Amino acid sequence: MTTPELLHPVAHLTMGTGLGMPGPVTDFAEVDLYDLPQLDTRTLRGLIVNSGCDQIFLERRRDLLTDFVTGGGRVALMGHAMTDFLPGLGRWRRLQYSGPKDLAITAGAPHPVWAGVDPADLSFRRGVSGFYARGYSEKLPDGATVIHRVGRHGLPVDYVYRLGAGEVLVHGGIDLGVYRNDPNTSARIFPQLLQWLSGQETLA
Repeated sequence: MTTPELLHPVAHLTMGTGLGMPGPVTDFAEVDLYDLPQLDTRTLRGLIVNSGCDQIFLERRRDLLTDFVTGGGRVALMGHAMTDFLPGLGRWRRLQYSGPKDLAITAGAPHPVWAGVDPADLSFRRGVSGFYARGYSEKLPDGATVIHRVGRHGLPVDYVYRLGAGEVLVHGGIDLGVYRNDPNTSARIFPQLLQWLSGQETLA
């Protein structure tokens, strides 16, 4: 099998062609998850792990992913972390909810990926609550910074932590790329995620 050739500093690991986002993909490299062992991560600064990725496969490549992050790379995990494919990952749990207040998103610590984003634009999408996240993470690693919380009890939904010389960002909900064409501040998230992953973030 040939090694995937990348022209971008950020790779998006997916299964199949569904990225969960609208429009053409030109600002990062799409890589099939099962090509990960052949991927030359030395050419990368960041990885996005799509929410539909096979976490058992990822767990079997834990050393590869860990070496990438501890060597200075950044990984953004979308979706529900159910296996320990990176050291320190919290475990996703489904939220018990009965209405919009149980799914409301509130801001925690500031982070470049969400700079300028109004939590109200995350709490509702197209007039419906719960698009952003319907669960939370528990057993966060020591030193983790919670960026957003969900529900009446303020449970962690987005967090980031250092791992060696690199960082891991976890979003416990829908793939953030779906917001990139939305008509509000949530459209800022995905471009800023790519900037952060490539080390070009700002705190504007």
